[in-house]
Amino acid sequence: MQGMENRYLLVADGLENLDPKFDLGVCVSTELLGRGIAVDYLDLPATDPEQSSDSFLGSLPVREILSSDAARSPFWKLGAERTSDVGEYRVILQRKDPPVDDDFISRTRHFEAAPEEIVQINRPPATYELSEHKTALRYPEFAAPTAVCSSADEVVEAVRALSGEVVLKPDNTYCGIGVTFVQPSVTEAELRDYWQQWKPEVIVQPFLEAIETSGDLRILTINDKVLGSVLRVPAGGSRLANLHQGATAARLEPTARQLEACRIVAEDLNPLGLHLLGLDFIGEDLTEVNFTSPTTIVQINQVNGIHADIELVDELERMWRERAG
Repeated sequence: MQGMENRYLLVADGLENLDPKFDLGVCVSTELLGRGIAVDYLDLPATDPEQSSDSFLGSLPVREILSSDAARSPFWKLGAERTSDVGEYRVILQRKDPPVDDDFISRTRHFEAAPEEIVQINRPPATYELSEHKTALRYPEFAAPTAVCSSADEVVEAVRALSGEVVLKPDNTYCGIGVTFVQPSVTEAELRDYWQQWKPEVIVQPFLEAIETSGDLRILTINDKVLGSVLRVPAGGSRLANLHQGATAARLEPTARQLEACRIVAEDLNPLGLHLLGLDFIGEDLTEVNFTSPTTIVQINQVNGIHADIELVDELERMWRERAG
């Protein structure tokens, strides 16, 4: 794209909701600045979604990230707010966390109108048209047994169909929010209450014992490249393998089957604009495919002694050069 500046845009939550211990955007911004690549920050929830897409993209309220250090408080030194046009950027990193609700969609949808030459990681509308909890079902040869329930009756039926312990989780949350473990004998009233709290869709899966013996493996990929992996081990007395819920990070090499799943998933989703993926496995079963704002690059670096952020930026730069011609 002729004349495009040497500049990235990081689209994310408000500063108060960013945690440098986990945030990929903070990690990558440090690498970008080290290369002399300018980075601007856009607080997406603070934007006005009622504008036309042309107005929205032509008047982005951004602040330049002048320096970045995850060990410092505050982790970013920011410049004064200014208005920028989306055409100033060669790469846009979409890092707004779920839930993928009307508020998320009302703002994110505007970026569908951004020029195709701009690399977006990841690009809407696929980020909100697909579900992170349900996308694994596109790959039944790898996916954990899963029922997607659209009514209280369906939840009751799905739970009763299983012989062992059952996992219930809302479709539109993240970081383990709302995940509940029940026995098949759970009362119908409890299941209906759960549905009322977390509707319009609830995921029902059998409890996978590997979560207690080996944890939950996150494999982070960009296009056809595996950036690294990290095992998330639940805290004592917990079954939630989310790092935000107290799980610890450990090293575990992916199996051949898990890597084959990564290849198949990337081959399917990359053409939809979903290039950066976080695939979650319990044992050999694929349970989720994360693409709104997949994390764990910090922990992948820590447990493997690598710099996956360097490889990620290398790939983003390659993608941009390819598009720019």
